[in-house]
Amino acid sequence: MTATPCPPPGALVTYLNPDVLDPAAFIHGVVIGEPVLDPETTHLWVAVLRPGRDLSVVDSANIVEVQPRVRDVW
Repeated sequence: MTATPCPPPGALVTYLNPDVLDPAAFIHGVVIGEPVLDPETTHLWVAVLRPGRDLSVVDSANIVEVQPRVRDVW
């Protein structure tokens, strides 16, 4: 079984909200690091910085949309 392709650092991602009680079905944020492979499931996990500076670790299988990195503004 191969791992799901993973977005590069800086990409804007939309992913399925793991909190079933939250009214928002999807969340978005920016990938801030390289993916980490779970050796048991072969899923790739990425760190995502969300609005409000919340940090989430997201299973790449839950990512539904990827927008490429836009140029740096600083």
